Amino acid sequence: MRHQQILDKLAAGGIVQAMNEDVARWTSEQMSYRGRSHTEVEKTVIRPLLTRWRCLLDAADATPAAKDVAWVALATLLHKYGFHDSAITARALTSIDELNRHVVLSDAFERQSPAIKALLRSAPTPLTRRPRNPRTVTFLRPGDVVSIQLADRFHAAFVHGLHGANEFPVIEFYAGSFTQPPTMAQLADRPAARAGARARFGVVGLTYLPDPAHQVVALASQHSKAPHGGEPQAGGGLWSLTDIIALPRTTAALFDDDREQHLQIGGGGSHAAGSVR
Repeated sequence: MRHQQILDKLAAGGIVQAMNEDVARWTSEQMSYRGRSHTEVEKTVIRPLLTRWRCLLDAADATPAAKDVAWVALATLLHKYGFHDSAITARALTSIDELNRHVVLSDAFERQSPAIKALLRSAPTPLTRRPRNPRTVTFLRPGDVVSIQLADRFHAAFVHGLHGANEFPVIEFYAGSFTQPPTMAQLADRPAARAGARARFGVVGLTYLPDPAHQVVALASQHSKAPHGGEPQAGGGLWSLTDIIALPRTTAALFDDDREQHLQIGGGGSHAAGSVR
């Protein structure tokens, strides 16, 4: 039994593709820091990935079957890239039983479930080289307004433009946070979260809309008004570069919610230090 055979049998191409891109890109990022042991890389990979995908795994509007498929996909992909988390694996094994009990997938998946479980229980082989970064192409467009869930809060962002050949969007956060995705009426005349373009980010991995991870939700398209007050200052940079996985950490200082301030995302794992001028 191979990892790709398991992923193919889940019949969830959108979830698997998006999750695989997240795992490959973030693993490559974490392995780029010299001197890190495999255990250190594993710690900095799993927790922030789980934070992003919990938006689906804990979603009230997601079906149990979709969550079960996501758990199996997550455990399989982590194993593929050389990682293991006992809690994620245990949840994936339970999900395999649930998928079979409710006859969600094919007969072949049920017949091969013992082999799937055996692979997930086995010790993964650590990677000896960084995985290839998947090419990023975003489906967001200038003028889109989206809600982005960070932990248990929701934040709105306006898409100013696209970097490169539609590689990733450059967004700007509105001030404030919400307990659910905000309405456009709530965003009317709302300022940027910070002045001087400090609420503007190029977000690698902010790719799909709708987002298979349920972290990003569309609020509007072709919106003409960006949040006001966030214009760049001379010499201050136009925006900062980050990743969708690192977004909870890199945006924590924008918002007043103490729960955001104390999020811990894998050490040094963000691109956000540099500004694009």
